[in-house]
Amino acid sequence: MTKTITSLQKELTIHQRRKAGLFRSMFLWVGMVLATLFYGTIVVPSIIRKKPDGVHRWAIQWGRVLARFSGTRIHVRHTERMHQAGPVILLSNHQSLFDIPVLYAFLDIPFRWMAKSVLFKIPVIGPAMAAADYIPVERGDSKKALKSMFDAAEQIHSGKSVIIFPEGTRGGIDGKMLPFKKGAFILAKKAAVTIQPVVLWGNQYVLPREDQYFVQRFYSGDVFVEILDPIPPERYADLKADQLSDLLRQVMEEGLERLKKWEFEELSGKEDKTAEVRD
Repeated sequence: MTKTITSLQKELTIHQRRKAGLFRSMFLWVGMVLATLFYGTIVVPSIIRKKPDGVHRWAIQWGRVLARFSGTRIHVRHTERMHQAGPVILLSNHQSLFDIPVLYAFLDIPFRWMAKSVLFKIPVIGPAMAAADYIPVERGDSKKALKSMFDAAEQIHSGKSVIIFPEGTRGGIDGKMLPFKKGAFILAKKAAVTIQPVVLWGNQYVLPREDQYFVQRFYSGDVFVEILDPIPPERYADLKADQLSDLLRQVMEEGLERLKKWEFEELSGKEDKTAEVRD
């Protein structure tokens, strides 16, 4: 009987868990902590001199080292679709903390993260984020949140590309997208720049949100990425934020289905010759 995509995904999960013993996971965590400390030390001069591009370059190296050290293979296709002619709001689904090094591993455009403003108050981390030109976003107080969103829109419109997870938090082991928050789409309407959607699949297996162990297990495996067609501002100019959210959800869910099929083909030995593999 031919195996279904679902059954093969279950086999993939089992296979990755077999490679995720306590000692192997501890080895990976220790290595990643050491790499973080190393790059955290190297980036200090750029922080002191307030050189955001320097901070960003070291952050990219850090993310790529973590991805490579983890033993995870990252399959990327349609890199030619990445919008290069100006700032973008890059929207990605959020499956795992491992999404961050994966995004660093293949993105070749300068970008910044949007982060909760409270993180900017943490010693060392906060100054580093500020030096990297990350954009703080207020939460909780609706008036402050709206003002920070408008401030962020002005920075994006002036030339900063940013990454946003519209779900706002990580999903579960099934990889399904959570409901989208409105903020990302209000921001897009205000900034009026190209939206660049990206979909990720497999990170929910590599570093799952739900883990029953005291030491979080790290399950090396394969991660699949597809860069979707960019959406120029004139295409969504007449859409309301809710309509824009629905549009992005539709194209991203369709992209996720393609990634599941790609994973199926990869497990079946049908390699996609057009895809790039980062390992």
